[in-house]
This record gives sequence, structure tokens and C-alpha cells, in this order.
Amino acid sequence: MIHDIAPHRLDNSFKALRAEPGDPVLTFAGGNVLIKSLSDGQDGSGKFPSLAEIAGAVSVPVTADDLVYAFSMDDRPVFLLPQRLLRGKIPKGMEYTNIRGLYRDPDRWMALAAVTGSHLDHWYREHVYCGCCGAVSEFSERERAKVCPQCGNIQYPRISPVIMAAITDGDRLLVTRYAGRPYKGFALIAGFVEIGESVEGALRREVMEEVGLEVKNLKYFGSQAWGFSDSLITGFFAELDGSDEIRLDRNELSEALWIARDEIPPQSSDMSITAEMIDAFREGRA
Repeated sequence: MIHDIAPHRLDNSFKALRAEPGDPVLTFAGGNVLIKSLSDGQDGSGKFPSLAEIAGAVSVPVTADDLVYAFSMDDRPVFLLPQRLLRGKIPKGMEYTNIRGLYRDPDRWMALAAVTGSHLDHWYREHVYCGCCGAVSEFSERERAKVCPQCGNIQYPRISPVIMAAITDGDRLLVTRYAGRPYKGFALIAGFVEIGESVEGALRREVMEEVGLEVKNLKYFGSQAWGFSDSLITGFFAELDGSDEIRLDRNELSEALWIARDEIPPQSSDMSITAEMIDAFREGRA
């Protein structure tokens, strides 16, 4: 999955660090992250630029004071640069690339760094102001948080719990396709945990709402941070309990069908917990 980056290591503990010229910088525009251009022939192209490289390639001033510590990768600090500070300028020799395109990079840590950085970037952009009194919030010097200097309200990065269910019936797996989303490959039942619910209760509710099925014998598979939706996904295998007749919620899904184990194609990427769970069933590891 996306967090399987050994021998590299992500250290997300908070540190009150100031960026040095050679430290890598993440900056985002929409669903894209800034990288060194592949077309300029540099060694290390396709990697994240440093503070010095960005500062030397734009006409607008960019300094260490503009950066926010995000996390460390192999003990190397990584910083965030708000895209608005570039004032629409793309530094010379650099380009924006879709974060999902980094799945194909042999340096697997890059995808995890970009997804995790985008999660933080999105949260910081949404929490410029205090949610209680409206004052401009400040960065905490003690922890990864935004603090209101007026009323003292403290806000922490949002992490929403999500369940994922791989529903089985003997040698059959229920696969779905999303409605109204660009991704058209196989998916599994998934949804956010609502207030007052357990993870197991949320799974049973989502399965009933989306495909009208009852399930039993839930077995934990694994979890995955998924910065695209600011969430933590918890995956379970669950056995069909009763009728296999599907009643589809077409607002959420365009299709749901039972597919035999030997008819499931290998997944094109192992980055997502969805693909990992489908392949685990296909290979008899579930």
C-alpha cells in the first residue's frame, strides 16, 4: 500500500524546525504537486525542489519564513509552501504533476510524501481563521495545530474514519464501480463513519445502504491513511449473510456485481487498500 515505502521511513512527529536552503519543498495547485521538470535534463528530475531552487527560479521572494514544517522523510525535513505565495508563477525548470502519477515513480516514498503533504496543505488552507470567533489563527510552536490568539481555540488536522468492506460469498467477491467519478475500475464498498457509530456498525450500514445486503463474520484486514479524502481507511472482509440479491444505490454506485475469484484481473497498482484487498482475495490470501 501507499505507506509501504521501506527502506524509507516517514516521521510525522511535530518538530519546530526552520527550513534550510537544501530542504525539499512541497507546494500544491489543485490535485497537482510541484516537481522538477522532466524536460530539462537535470539529474534527479521528477523530484521535489528545494527551497533554494524555488527561490532562485521565481521573481517573487520566497524565504524560509514562508514555509511550514510538514514531516521528515528518512530524517530529512520536508516543508510546505502555500501556492498563493508564488502568485501564479511556475518556477523555471519545474512543473505541476498529478499526485496519482507519482504512483509509477520507482521512489515509492514520493507518492506518500505528496499525498500526506496535500492532506496538510488542504487543512491549513481551510483553517486560516478560527472556527469559533473568526480571528486569524496562528501556528502552534508546540504541536501540529492552529491556535486562535483571541479565544484560545485549538484546531488539529482533520482525520475522518472510513470503512471498506470486501464482501465474499464462497469464491465470489462483490465488486463495484463508482457513480460520477473519473475512476472506472473495480472498487469495494466504502463510506465515512457517522457520529455515534462503531466501525463495525458503519460497515453494516454502508453495505445495506449501497447494495442492500446483510453481512457477518467481519475480519480486519488492515488500514491506510488516505490524504485525498483526509481520511483513515479501515478494511474488513465480511461474509454474505442471506440473500445475494443486490439492491443498488445509483447515487453512489453505477454498478455492483459478484465476480468469481478466477475471473478477477490483477490490480494495476498496489498503492491503495482497495487494490490490496482485491488482490488478496484473488490470490487466496484473504
